[in-house]
Amino acid sequence: NNKPVMDMALALQGMAPGLIVTNKGDLGSKPEIRIRGTSSLREGDAANEPLYVLDGQVISSDAFLTLNPNDIKEIKILKDAAACALYGIKAANGVLEITSQRGTAGKMVYSYSFSGGVTLRGRRGVKMMDSKEKLELERRLGNTATPGYRYSEDYYRRYHANDPNLAALIAQGKQKLDSLANINTDWFKELLRNNFYQEHNLSAKGGSEQTSFYASLNYSQQGGRIPGNDIKRVTARLSVDQEITSKLYASLSVNGGYSVTNTPNGTTYSPTDLIYQLNPYETKDVNAELVSFPGRTYADLFNQYSEKTSDKRAGISGSLNYSGIKGLEIAAVAGVDYVLSENLGITPPTAYSELTSGADERERGILTKDKNTKMNLSSNVRVTYNKMFGKHDLTLGANFDYYSDHVDNLGITGYGLSKKMQSPSGVNQSIEGNRKPSFTSRNEKTAQLGIGVLAGYSWNGIYDLFGTYKSDASSVLPSDKRWNSAWAVGGGWTLSNYSFLRNNGTLTELKLKASYGCTASLQGVSPSSAVATFQYSEDTYGNDQLLSLVGLYNADLKPEQTIDIDAGITLGLWNRVTLNAGWYRRRTKDALLDVPIPASNGFTTLRRNIGILENNGIEGELFVKMVDRPKWRMSGRLSMAYNQNKVVDLYHTDRLFTSEESIVPDFEVGKSYDMIYGPISLGIDPMTGLPVFKGGDGREISAIERLTRDDIVALGHSTPPYSGSFFYSLSYGNFDLDVDFYFVFGGKKAYSFSYVRGFDNARYNAIVGQVNNMWFQEGDEGKIYHRPYYSSSAVDNLKLYANSRTIGKSDYLRLSSLSLRYRLPYKWIEKTKNVIQYASVAFQASNLFTWTHYKESDPESGSLVGTQQPVFTLKLSVSF
Repeated sequence: NNKPVMDMALALQGMAPGLIVTNKGDLGSKPEIRIRGTSSLREGDAANEPLYVLDGQVISSDAFLTLNPNDIKEIKILKDAAACALYGIKAANGVLEITSQRGTAGKMVYSYSFSGGVTLRGRRGVKMMDSKEKLELERRLGNTATPGYRYSEDYYRRYHANDPNLAALIAQGKQKLDSLANINTDWFKELLRNNFYQEHNLSAKGGSEQTSFYASLNYSQQGGRIPGNDIKRVTARLSVDQEITSKLYASLSVNGGYSVTNTPNGTTYSPTDLIYQLNPYETKDVNAELVSFPGRTYADLFNQYSEKTSDKRAGISGSLNYSGIKGLEIAAVAGVDYVLSENLGITPPTAYSELTSGADERERGILTKDKNTKMNLSSNVRVTYNKMFGKHDLTLGANFDYYSDHVDNLGITGYGLSKKMQSPSGVNQSIEGNRKPSFTSRNEKTAQLGIGVLAGYSWNGIYDLFGTYKSDASSVLPSDKRWNSAWAVGGGWTLSNYSFLRNNGTLTELKLKASYGCTASLQGVSPSSAVATFQYSEDTYGNDQLLSLVGLYNADLKPEQTIDIDAGITLGLWNRVTLNAGWYRRRTKDALLDVPIPASNGFTTLRRNIGILENNGIEGELFVKMVDRPKWRMSGRLSMAYNQNKVVDLYHTDRLFTSEESIVPDFEVGKSYDMIYGPISLGIDPMTGLPVFKGGDGREISAIERLTRDDIVALGHSTPPYSGSFFYSLSYGNFDLDVDFYFVFGGKKAYSFSYVRGFDNARYNAIVGQVNNMWFQEGDEGKIYHRPYYSSSAVDNLKLYANSRTIGKSDYLRLSSLSLRYRLPYKWIEKTKNVIQYASVAFQASNLFTWTHYKESDPESGSLVGTQQPVFTLKLSVSF
């Protein structure tokens, strides 16, 4: 709650070692969450995201992101084999166990908090040229479409050498250039803006010994740095706990949420890109034609695309707990979670891309609308028996669970939008040909049934043994392959509970633990991958609609097998220092991947078990309570994690390529799954101005020569292997100060270099320093950028592949949150006759500063567009 962020996932960044949360785009984009690395060769969340469990109910990742952080009491991150095996084959990627706020017996307490503040533009990243340098670059490039050359002396002496008014033309050109040089528009400040952030949270809790409840309502809104980008969210929650008898306890929770995200960014258009395209001598004059966009004015660059995404979520869950027999407890949980996601993307008929598309006027304008529903049903019954006799503590348990997912998606793409009705109703349905309306749909149901047992034994609180076995049947696989298992064994040794170490003032805790297990995984696998699944196509035969396979299925497909082994130690000193350290190895056998197949099969890919992927890592967390006095306290926490990911085996090969023509491997044995590949650069040849590469045999290769697979080497990890955080907390009297840093290092990202201009794109602005760092003539040495002219034979080598000089370290250190709070003194509260029970005012900020050597905009997302905005807020909290 110290972070003023809209996204539940981003609030967890840096909160635990091994949990990696990565921002992937602009405001409202879904972040990436991973626990102990990526465990599949397949990209994306479906195959790699963890399992989310809210109060015993399985929920989707989309539902998790809409949760109100104020409603959360605790989040446990289950990483080891013993903990994850309890959830079976759905938990191969780890588990986030979320416990919500509940009511308490006692006086009714009403709480209200308000946070209001501003969001800033964020990191500038690439610095672009001013007008003087840009005009000089244009002169050097010699493109007549640019004023830097068109009004230069070079131009007039070349094209008007015999003109009797040459001197006057040169003077007029100089005057024009001087006028343009005096205009220096900072498009970073002009196009991006500061915005507002606000959050309101209202809650009530209380009750009696028999009945208690908790209710909350939250509204939050954050504006993006681009006009047209914002997010609004409303959430509500009600939970009731009832003691039916002294042995029977029931709970009911109802929650809902609604969020709307607007963005002008599309797959082919982003207003943020204009920062790196518009020239500094251009202005917002709506009547002036732009050099950067010939034939268009500033006004023509906007209202080109809009996208609105809404999510509606509703969930209900109930539980019964019975403990009528000593040592025996029966718990049953059932719930339904429903998410409706709608997306509407519009390219208006007045958009420049439509006006120049060649389409008839009645066919201009594009609309895409997707309506996706996902309903999760989960139920679980657990029986646990615990018996203590002497120094022995025995626990036995069994569980039965059932999960089902129902996905129903509908998509529409239409053309010929009405200017007054930009909705599906405004689509011109009479259009034929390439712009004929098209529809897509998907209706898929999957179910999973599981039965599990567990046993645990402890002797005198010193030795612990644990084992669990769970068998799950999934409808994704054919009936003869549906049952798969997850099992784990573990042990612990609490040395500090030995009699000679108890009540030791120095060594207050010492515990060793280890576990080993294997979990089958079907994450991201749909029925069409393993069994024949058909769909209706848009083609017809006579009057009949044709059926076709959704995809080429693999009858021999097997679940991935994740084998986990881990060990850890907990060390406590003086009741002030706690150290948790651990090692793990997670190996995924029979890793699945969509591999290329001959097109003669009717499909181009087939999902197959093709190899083994492994994650090895070390995690550590140090907590130190430096000062613990009645009036002031000071503590700190340092966490760090290292994860080494590598491909251990690719069945039948050492390197895997997606096509016969590809020279860059998708995967290579002994290398990370996310390795960046490319040639070794030897710099710019001072005679030709083109890059020179080092071949696999050590020879020099010019940019016009064709590279081979032997010339390609691994350049670095795109995912940083090291991550960590540092948290510092200080309390003095009624003041609390919390500071949180987050850092990653060891990764690399390729630079886009989209802002380095050549002859053909000289009309756009360029990176500062390009004039001095680009090769222009024979003998130019020590240059960074290749010549602005090059033959088509060099295009592939220059544009398609990263090389050792076009990648950079993506290390960064971020001041992720800062909070300074003042709590109203108790003597002041007494003066209200206890009407006010608690009150505080706080200054909070998130994503304040990022220190990095990465040269482009954002080292986290690797994008010029997506960067986390700094947020500064003032928070007022009061309880009655």
